[in-house]
Amino acid sequence: MTHWPASIHQITLPTPFPVGPVHVYLLEGEPLTLLDTGPRTPEALQELEAGLAALGYGVRDLQRIVISHDHADHYGLAATLAERSGAQVLAHPRCAARLSGDEESGGSLNWYAGLLRAAGVPLAVQLRVAGGFRHVNRHSSTVRVDHLVDEGDTLRLGEMRWEVLHTAGHAAGLICLYQRETRLLLGSDHLIKHISSNAIIEPPEREGAERRRPLVEYWASLRRVAEMDVDLVLSGHGEPIEDHRALIERRFAFYQERLDNIRAVLSAGPQTVWAIVQALFPRLGAIDTFLAVSEVLGHLDVMEAAGKVRVTGVNGIWRYELTGGNANESG
Repeated sequence: MTHWPASIHQITLPTPFPVGPVHVYLLEGEPLTLLDTGPRTPEALQELEAGLAALGYGVRDLQRIVISHDHADHYGLAATLAERSGAQVLAHPRCAARLSGDEESGGSLNWYAGLLRAAGVPLAVQLRVAGGFRHVNRHSSTVRVDHLVDEGDTLRLGEMRWEVLHTAGHAAGLICLYQRETRLLLGSDHLIKHISSNAIIEPPEREGAERRRPLVEYWASLRRVAEMDVDLVLSGHGEPIEDHRALIERRFAFYQERLDNIRAVLSAGPQTVWAIVQALFPRLGAIDTFLAVSEVLGHLDVMEAAGKVRVTGVNGIWRYELTGGNANESG
């Protein structure tokens, strides 16, 4: 199955990020709804306007904007579109603070700086990563969230009812929309055909709270979706996915290989997160450096939860070591 209901239109927009173009989706019916917006760039806005015009609409016709998660390539234009159209903005509660600007950005950046220090990342590299964050943040702006949507909610679009699924992992507040009768999943970045979605480390919801374990969450979300009856997944990037179970199986095989690689690095003795990153990803740009730290730390979280590693702190820097055993953590 490579087709989907005629009332759903994919519009592809350019981004300034390594991930490449992003798909947003116009869902016809009452209210006319746009799922995600693309980044805040003139090029993305121009392409979105052209895509809407080709379908007989303009920005002013939008009545509802649903944000799948709070990454700039998915919500950057939301404020612009809402201001021009009066559309209501919907998002998950765990995205709302960041989208609306209620989350204190300086505190968030300080939290990331502390995480990178604990991971053993050198100061010069930390500064490059901070520059990468600033680059990403330039392509979004705060937007008021009018309504919160969460697990168990339903949205009616035209003649179809869509179930809201909270699929934490790639982002804490990522949602997918599931249409049970057509077995169609609007999957955002939860599943991408050509690349594995990064389970990105984020600050906790409350200051001083324990940080979330995004890869642990992501694996639980993947297993849940693998059990669902889905004929087609429309992603935020890349081609539609026709066999989601086979793709998820390949993803877990990839994760197991990454676990084995980390275990091999740790076999030489205790290591910082940064030492493992350098062993696995020797050449990285600013944004890729942070994604690599997230990737390694996420896998260490999985191993720690399975009792395969333990972590100690030396001068505020984490050091991970093996505790023994070779069980398959992703099984």
